[in-house]
Amino acid sequence: MSSSLLFGYPQLAVIPGAGILGLTAYAFSTVVPLWAFAFLGPYIRRIAPEGFTLAQYIRVRFGIAMGILSALVFVGFMLCFMITELNTYSSVVNLLGNVDGTIAALIVAISTTIYTAYGGFKASLWTDNVNAVVISVFLLMMVIAIGIKIDVDPQRVADSGLTKPSRLGGELWYILTVALLFSQMLNQGFWQRAFASKNNRTLYYSVLLATLPLFAICFLVGMAGPLVWWSDLNLFNGPVPGGDDGSLAVFQILDTLPAWCSGIVIVLAGALSSSAYDTLQSAQISTIQNDVFLGKLNIWACRVILLALNVPSVILAVKNVDILEVFLIADLGAAAALPAPLLGLIPQLWWLNGFDVFVGACGGFFTVFLFGTAFYGGDAIKGGALISLPEGLYIEDYSVLGAFLAAPIGSVGWSFIAFGFRVAALWAGAKFFRGRVASEGEARGLFDKAGSWVVSAYDGIWIKKEWDARDFVLEADRVIGGPGDQGVDKVEELASAGHGETVARVDERSDEDASSLKK
Repeated sequence: MSSSLLFGYPQLAVIPGAGILGLTAYAFSTVVPLWAFAFLGPYIRRIAPEGFTLAQYIRVRFGIAMGILSALVFVGFMLCFMITELNTYSSVVNLLGNVDGTIAALIVAISTTIYTAYGGFKASLWTDNVNAVVISVFLLMMVIAIGIKIDVDPQRVADSGLTKPSRLGGELWYILTVALLFSQMLNQGFWQRAFASKNNRTLYYSVLLATLPLFAICFLVGMAGPLVWWSDLNLFNGPVPGGDDGSLAVFQILDTLPAWCSGIVIVLAGALSSSAYDTLQSAQISTIQNDVFLGKLNIWACRVILLALNVPSVILAVKNVDILEVFLIADLGAAAALPAPLLGLIPQLWWLNGFDVFVGACGGFFTVFLFGTAFYGGDAIKGGALISLPEGLYIEDYSVLGAFLAAPIGSVGWSFIAFGFRVAALWAGAKFFRGRVASEGEARGLFDKAGSWVVSAYDGIWIKKEWDARDFVLEADRVIGGPGDQGVDKVEELASAGHGETVARVDERSDEDASSLKK
């Protein structure tokens, strides 16, 4: 959880038409990705046991080009999260301490860069424990402030309309669930934690234990928005376009406490932002080194790249960013791009390749454009603009719902269309070249080589493929007891040489592999 939690949920709860029903949908959709990691994580680890990011799986399943491309997408997506994280903390410091937000953003960026460079992923895991304590203290202070300072005016409750069921509130159960389900899968920090779990049972229990507390925390924090609106203190009178959108509700409540409490809030918010930001830093450095540069670039050079990414994060963070809108745009992008690669998890779809899922990912965006153009009566400009959700959730039509329906459907549909096109093109090419090219053993010119490639490519479509992770794993990823040159083969070699005390590391994460790994 990050400090953006304290902004996004109250803001959504006061959007006209969303209200309490929409807030409940938001809290529910926050929990859903956890279960996706619990169920998909073990399966992906079986395909790519040496990996610890989603890009590793994509590289194994769809080839090196798709792996690198997806890694670049993940880096860009996590950059959006870095910007919003710094933006939230700079807003808190500016509101409560009247301090330039640039200073706050720089402190978080520099401090997390230093201690993650020293402590790595373990440092990020340690701050996750602090995260839970900070959230608990925040909730306690908020409850105290509400109990002492906030009196709810029944007339303001009725006038706000937040307790009434609405169309948008119902739509958000689908929109936000799809949005967060795919967007959180692009957050490599979560994949690192899924891969780092001791075994599958530990992963399941962790998700089970986190589900109800996470739902409750998100819902309670989100209620700050309606409570500020309903309060007789006249702190908030509904969202104003370009003005107060309700995102500062938690801190408006905390600001009613004595002045010395503001200092505590600033420190706690800094700890919360740092905890989330170091997760992103750790995930970025892992993705950059292992998935973008395939382990061929020095770790310190990768840290320089990460340091460079912090520059636009700080610059953009101090601008007036609508956090909820940034999240929604990133979520729509994830819903368009990610369903296609996830098709590779279905064994029966072994015939899909990198070309198919690349077209599918692009097709997700194209389908949103087609839907938008049709929805706006043939206006292609408005159709293209829908990809960036210019109105956010402040809409009275079905454009956002349609966009989030079109994105995943288009991503899957265009993947199959691309496969059909690939088969048709190769069939036509094979039909033309077969019998016209020289035999395999003869010297061949360019025509023969091209023809031979087309024929073999077409014939290869119908040969079922099995993916062996050891063919794709980087040397730095190999583990004793895992698949690869330093795995079982190495253990057997040492054992036969008389090294009786050599023991393979049995990886409990894969029950299938564990049975084959012996002393």
